[in-house]
Amino acid sequence: MIGTTPNMHRVLAAALVAIAVAGFVCRTSPAEAGPSGREEPAAVIVISDAPGEFMPRTVTVRVGDTVEWKNTGGIAHSVEFVGEVFPKGTASSESGLMAPNKSYSFTFNAPGSYAYICRFHVINGMIGKIVVVPDQPVSGTTAGTR
Repeated sequence: MIGTTPNMHRVLAAALVAIAVAGFVCRTSPAEAGPSGREEPAAVIVISDAPGEFMPRTVTVRVGDTVEWKNTGGIAHSVEFVGEVFPKGTASSESGLMAPNKSYSFTFNAPGSYAYICRFHVINGMIGKIVVVPDQPVSGTTAGTR
């Protein structure tokens, strides 16, 4: 039979706490329907490091659709709307700092063309665009949409 020591108890306790914290942090709430009644994002944009880019770079969605950006890289990024017109309800740096493996979602409520950048990597060409059309079927293909 294996004997236990006070040190083993501390290691076991630390492991249990780490598992509990990981479970709490990783828990996600169920998807909520946006104004359009759709639950899942209409488009998912992957943020990568090598090369630093938003993929796809341009996405077309409908009014009421949600776009999700997922930072799959190993460094921080941001989604910062730039230009003369910001999406209704945004600040210029809506996502804030996006650590690795974090996501940011935004629901677009007005038609328009919205440019965005990663404030940390714009010098390397890390830019993208969301085109929002009225809430009617979008013609053609829209890469990166579901």
